[in-house]
Amino acid sequence: MEGTGSMIRLLVLSCGTNACYHFVKTLREDYSAEDFYVIGVDVNKPWMVADANWLNRFYQCPYTSDPSYYGFILGICVKEKVDYLLPSFDEDQRLFASDNEDLVRLGVKSFGVCSKTMDIYSDKEKMNSFLKKNGLPVPRSFCVEELKDEEDYFVKPMHGVGSVGAKRMKGEIIKQQAESLIIQEICNEPETTLECFYYKGRLFSVARERLAVKSGVCTKAKVFAAVELEEIAKRFAAVIEVPYAFNLQFMQEKEGKPVITDVNLRLAGGMSLSHAAGWNEVGALGDIMLGKSKECVWSHVDKNVGLQYVVRAYTDIVTKVCKRTVAFDLDGTLLDSRERHCILMKKLLEERGMAVSLDDYLTYKSDGHNNLQWLKWKGVEDEMAIRINEDWIKHIEDEEYLKHDVLYPNTMSWLEEYSKDSNLVMITARNNEMSARQQIRRLGIEQYFEDVYVVPSCQQTPELKAEKLKAKKVELFIGDTESDMDAATKAGCDFKVTTDGFRSREYWMNKTNIQRFIR
Repeated sequence: MEGTGSMIRLLVLSCGTNACYHFVKTLREDYSAEDFYVIGVDVNKPWMVADANWLNRFYQCPYTSDPSYYGFILGICVKEKVDYLLPSFDEDQRLFASDNEDLVRLGVKSFGVCSKTMDIYSDKEKMNSFLKKNGLPVPRSFCVEELKDEEDYFVKPMHGVGSVGAKRMKGEIIKQQAESLIIQEICNEPETTLECFYYKGRLFSVARERLAVKSGVCTKAKVFAAVELEEIAKRFAAVIEVPYAFNLQFMQEKEGKPVITDVNLRLAGGMSLSHAAGWNEVGALGDIMLGKSKECVWSHVDKNVGLQYVVRAYTDIVTKVCKRTVAFDLDGTLLDSRERHCILMKKLLEERGMAVSLDDYLTYKSDGHNNLQWLKWKGVEDEMAIRINEDWIKHIEDEEYLKHDVLYPNTMSWLEEYSKDSNLVMITARNNEMSARQQIRRLGIEQYFEDVYVVPSCQQTPELKAEKLKAKKVELFIGDTESDMDAATKAGCDFKVTTDGFRSREYWMNKTNIQRFIR
């Protein structure tokens, strides 16, 4: 699927990286707002992500090592009707390969590599052997028995990412941990990254010689055309399936011939340096997504950039301006948990063989009553009512009941609106903090809050909430019960009430004559 003329929906994984910032920013600057709808995913909060201001939608996600990560991303693909997926790191490449059956079923095109290529690419030892087998130049490798104690060698983890963990080591030190390392000869500078773009059988490239590096990423570079290195890249692309954009790293062996020291089948972290010199992989990928002709695609990368020196100057980005701090309760305020309450109460009554209708259960509670009062009002004996209520409190936060909770229809848009100019915190009362945090994360609302506080549900709840409100200097607390109002009063902050939770509008009008309704 290569674009249909309508707005393209692109999902960018690990969108907080330098490469993704450059990608999203350039896409926004070079194309119309009607061309692309960009969704970003990152483990950080949105205000900690540099390209957040350029995104149409943001999701805070679990780490790639979390078992829920894969399903989380697929869920976004379904919900957002994603057309294209851009993986950043190698683990994303592995999970969301270009031939991933789930993505294919959903009609999502991944800019990652195929599974067959990934099998080689994910293991640096396999890749090194593959390159050597296909006659591509690589540094000389050594086995442990060949090492000389006092000589220097270059080592890198067999399953490493980029240049992380790559370093010089003495032979005697390597022998102590050689099982997890690739051991190679020391190569000579310059170290050059060849950024490549491969499309429909043709490859173009630009070379970027590293003049300065910080945290493994090039910050000062000489950018030029390198015919010899491009020919090696063409040979590489002829023997393995490559993505549109990839890069090879070169150094020189002892006789001065170039050798491939690393393979990165993804966008380069220093791609903005080459872009400054006229090379534009983002434009090429943008045209592919929009279904433009091959000639249009090549116009972005088929350029003789000449010899240029480029220096990366870091920029400072204001991602959010907070005028105040606003706190939210969870249950009955953001989360509709009424069905959970009903299901558990019904089960407890049925277990005791009691045929009690729940038709008025929620209505009665919304008028200011609790479970115990409702049970007695329904004619349940005091002792039995107490036992049922105790069991209800014991199990109301069990996972089998929490799964029935849903966000109110306007919760997400509501949080987005408040988060534009406010610092948001959540202060909720639950007795199982772990399950509460898991639920908040699962529902996708954690990303809006700087902090989430879970206090015990007990008689001291208002005081405990008030302590958090004062500590965070909250100016407005939004909740749905008199406990929330008491907490706001004790903390000396403003209070607004929702009326589709556990207290009705009529209740508030009769009890307090409150006019600060928010929903």
